[in-house]
Amino acid sequence: MQGIHSKPLVLAIAVCALGLSLQATPVYLAARQEVPEVIPCKPVTMPQQAAIISTGARVLHHIARARTDIGTREVTDAGKEIDRAESLLDNIQATLPTTDVTDWVQVAQQHLEYASPREVLPDLIPIYASLHELHDSMPTGAARQHLDQARKYLQSGDREKGMEALEAAAGALQYLEVELPLDSTRQMVSRARKDLNSGNWDAADSALQSAEDSTVYLSVAFQQPLFAAKALIWQTVLDLDAADTDLARSDFEGAIGYLELVSQTTDESIQQAAGRLFTQAKELQKDLVNDTDAGSGVRRLWEQTRALTARSLEYLAAGWERYRSEDPLKSSLIEARLHLANARIDQFSGRETARAREELQAVRRYLDQAAGQVNSELAPDPYQNQISSLQAHIEALGADPSAAREPRYAALQQTLQNMIRSL
Repeated sequence: MQGIHSKPLVLAIAVCALGLSLQATPVYLAARQEVPEVIPCKPVTMPQQAAIISTGARVLHHIARARTDIGTREVTDAGKEIDRAESLLDNIQATLPTTDVTDWVQVAQQHLEYASPREVLPDLIPIYASLHELHDSMPTGAARQHLDQARKYLQSGDREKGMEALEAAAGALQYLEVELPLDSTRQMVSRARKDLNSGNWDAADSALQSAEDSTVYLSVAFQQPLFAAKALIWQTVLDLDAADTDLARSDFEGAIGYLELVSQTTDESIQQAAGRLFTQAKELQKDLVNDTDAGSGVRRLWEQTRALTARSLEYLAAGWERYRSEDPLKSSLIEARLHLANARIDQFSGRETARAREELQAVRRYLDQAAGQVNSELAPDPYQNQISSLQAHIEALGADPSAAREPRYAALQQTLQNMIRSL
């Protein structure tokens, strides 16, 4: 694990290389609804990438062996394999750049439970120092603002608001769990451990299957050049903010190379959109070469690339679920959730209302299909009312996708996810 412990280069894509429940994975979609979306940073080096992928393979190996032991009711052996998987996941967690900050925040929160607010002020010093260390490789502005608020509340003796501000500071650094939710997978493995200890074999196996599925699917997703393009475009944004034009040109040239690869893919779900991004990037490159202000254009390109990446991941996740499903109703709901997720991405990440409306029309088609399957196959029907309600909500959103806030989309995704899991 020494090869992946170097500074904050082990950021978003590092955990992505591990292949653990990224934001588009079915298990995690529900858990991330209310967490603000944030920003990925520098890509890892090839040696670091290899080390993390190797560790991910070892995690997958132990999960698979635990599932085999569960199948033969070997509780002791299954427990040992889960322990080994958890240990590897803990090692990965310890290398993440935000771990030190959140640990210090927790110390301050613990002290605030029994000490006076002013006595806790020294606990903020290592938090500020840790944020400073992260500043050159990830966005820390929001966390620092919350920490500044916490300091003011502690100085005034307001324990409750100080605690809330500290919590918000830690939450602002949870982008690793939003974009690349290592924590989600750890929770699934931990849940398997509890189910195993209580003798609930089926539940333990189901939890491990969720972790296993996401690991397999994401190990494929990581190979896509779209991830590297997104990271390099964001790095270009940081370069321009730092007034380092030469480095910006270099990073952006690398991003263009990756976008060109994406535009040549045979994957019809992203080929056309990637081609448009590649064309935009070539135009922006001229501005960078000519020292024309390209900051806003590059940031906009990053937002569009982020949206395309999220859409690509949704397709990967849905494809893996379809492969595992033989239930026509479940498959229809999976498709409906996929297009609803894409509508959410198009509207709130890509700022493309027209595309969001098209995706919502697709959601409605698959819900209509699901309604027909319910009526013909299930009696009594526990899903008919839920599908009817979803159809009404989607029809209202389709009339004006921008009229609703993102939490409404997230809530509908959650409803679909719950139905899918129940089948």
